[in-house]
Amino acid sequence: MQRDAAIREFVRENGRAPTDNEVAVLVRESRAAKLIEISMEEVRARQTARVNAEEASALRLLRDSARGREVTTATAGDSLQYAEEHVFERLSVARDHEVLTEALRQGRGQISHSELKGSLALQESSGRVVRDGNEIATAESLLREREMIDRVNQGVGRCDRLGPAESFIASDRLRPEQKRAVEFVLGSRDRVIAISGAAGTGKTATLQELRRGLIEAGREVVAIAPTMSAVEELQRVGLGDAMTVARLLQDPAVQQQLRRKVLILDEAGMVSGRQMAEFLRLAELNDARVVFTGDTKQIQSVEACDALRVLEKESRLKSVALTEVQRQTRTDYREAIQELRRAPERGFEKLDAMGAVREAAMADRAQEVAREYGAARSEHQSVLVVCATHEEIDRVTTAIRGNRSRAGELFEARQMTRDVPLSWTAAQKSNRRNFCAGQVVGFHRAVKGIGKNETLEVVRVEDRGVIARNSVGQELIVAAKHARAFEVYERRAIEVAAGDRLLLTANRCEKGFRATNGELVTVSGVEESGQVRLDDGRTIPAGFRQFAHGYAVTAHRSQGKSVDSVIISADGMRKELFYVAASRGRQSVCIVTSDKEQLRDSVARSSARKSASELARKAQSVLQRGEQRGMSLARRLARRAAIAPQDSMPSEMNYQYKPAKERPHERSFGR
Repeated sequence: MQRDAAIREFVRENGRAPTDNEVAVLVRESRAAKLIEISMEEVRARQTARVNAEEASALRLLRDSARGREVTTATAGDSLQYAEEHVFERLSVARDHEVLTEALRQGRGQISHSELKGSLALQESSGRVVRDGNEIATAESLLREREMIDRVNQGVGRCDRLGPAESFIASDRLRPEQKRAVEFVLGSRDRVIAISGAAGTGKTATLQELRRGLIEAGREVVAIAPTMSAVEELQRVGLGDAMTVARLLQDPAVQQQLRRKVLILDEAGMVSGRQMAEFLRLAELNDARVVFTGDTKQIQSVEACDALRVLEKESRLKSVALTEVQRQTRTDYREAIQELRRAPERGFEKLDAMGAVREAAMADRAQEVAREYGAARSEHQSVLVVCATHEEIDRVTTAIRGNRSRAGELFEARQMTRDVPLSWTAAQKSNRRNFCAGQVVGFHRAVKGIGKNETLEVVRVEDRGVIARNSVGQELIVAAKHARAFEVYERRAIEVAAGDRLLLTANRCEKGFRATNGELVTVSGVEESGQVRLDDGRTIPAGFRQFAHGYAVTAHRSQGKSVDSVIISADGMRKELFYVAASRGRQSVCIVTSDKEQLRDSVARSSARKSASELARKAQSVLQRGEQRGMSLARRLARRAAIAPQDSMPSEMNYQYKPAKERPHERSFGR
């Protein structure tokens, strides 16, 4: 409010809107000065003075209620275990302070920082945790990566030729590099092999021809992908039995049918370390062959470990690359995308040179994106807007819907609710303290007493667990052991009108309705009952609330999509995300930013996560260098001792023991 008031005053005095730098100055000048020195007593006195009688009474009641509740005693070990489960679900390597922070949050008020550091040191000394500097990884993740690497290495050259005799002739529809890729895979004698395909290089056509070659060789093919949208794309090109990685790993009946088949794992770059280790274990157990297709320079998995990148870097995995981009119809656009993959900064400069990069003030950016969106639609182009953050998505969506509403393209609007995923880890879902009344729990897998796709609303949290109510009013306990079977949502308001674009954010397959996570749909009407009619004839049932407006998406949501025109709105985006977003367009790309130089700098930085193998190798290298220095010093001292009198030993021998905290090179390895 202070900022907005200062901006209005600036406009009144100067007759124009302030620049971004001027806004920063206005904010700084309108903000109250911070107190440099103040005692704790003064802080408490100032806080107390701001509390009115009603608030003070509420605080007293809250305190008395808390004192009357049973308190679960937290230990440093339990809190640290929770923190590690939470942090390492999505990272193979983390900074130690990130884990300690989460552990302190979990055991707040009951454990100390020094206790946690002691517990972590014990884990390091026992080998459960690997450290290099302030970065740590679990031995479990390191062993998982080594298991993946070993399975790939053990299968090198150990099998028969994968495809038919060398007389197989690939279709003339393929480009020379696509033919070489097919021939390379069919001629392989390795258990595991890979096709690396840049965005828009014709990977789908290559897979179709590869499938034909495998069938001619008498091989049975099973296609697998990490997402349902990728599975449906495989099914559209003839791989009718395609399934998700999750289904393969969870369904024993499917696993029993893998014997000696060829498993094509599409979009393998999005598969996590946990999934990859289980997948390779299954393949070896069933004497199956594996063909990865994917790209480590695009979006990675949400879970920990960029498995395909680890295998490409650490194992003897052989691969063939598709590099000739075909999606972009304009030569300059196509060349910019190719350069963006090789050298992000130079690729960004090529996009700028072709006029694709535009600067707009932060306050005007959403409206500029909305104008570009409207212009593309007026030319009957399919268009996709990609934003760096969810806040930016909200601003752009508001601007686009406002323009469409004023143009008479939206009508019969109704206020509804939607379920927004909180993206909790399994550790967070296992802790009842994280839940509160009003949250929604959606089960994607059936458990005892709760069916698949059933949604329950949390009504209260008790010492015995989280109590949630189903659609018929029955109260059930949501157990921590079912954490991997459900997701937690927050219910928020949304306005939906006929003509609106929606993004479906969950998979659903039931009688009368099928939805795919990431699918973009158009609304034809909204019923009073809460059902939403779509222009393709489907009706979203009242019980399905996993959707959002579909005018703008994140870069993660954009992968796998192809449109005529793509619009990017961002001031910062890492190179993998920017590459995915910029390569979605066939005819044109428009990048709207408030700071061109800042965006250029961010595009040069990678979002690739360090693997446990990389951390362990670096740690071992540091240890070896330390040992070599120690041996060298010992030899020098021995030589000097041999020629010096006993009472004149060199100063190096006057070694004084120092605590571990003063020996960072040793502390790094928990010694």
